[in-house]
Amino acid sequence: MNNQNNELMTKCQELLDAMSMDYTRWTERAKGDFSLVTPPTYHLEEGRNYIKLLHAKEDGRQSVCGFVVKKSPRGVDNKTNQPFQVGDMLMAAGYNAPSKNFARGNVFDLNPNAVRWTGV
Repeated sequence: MNNQNNELMTKCQELLDAMSMDYTRWTERAKGDFSLVTPPTYHLEEGRNYIKLLHAKEDGRQSVCGFVVKKSPRGVDNKTNQPFQVGDMLMAAGYNAPSKNFARGNVFDLNPNAVRWTGV
């Protein structure tokens, strides 16, 4: 289980890296002056069932930009009617809980070009 957890954390870090790259692409497309704007920083917070994806702001506040399933919860995905899988990306319903209606993808099958800097 520890090896699987290490692999999951590595994939979650790759997800955060893809979110940072999307921010860079977004600023290039926007063609504005972003020289005074601090790029977002992301970090992970590991819980019992989920890994929380956090976006740290300049003033020290942070917001949740998604969750990744660490241990499959009792709920089922409304699109597939299957239990959630380890690595499923879930949108945030609030600061401490994911939206359990359906997965937005899986970190083990991540398309970096489909990731947005704003979150899952």
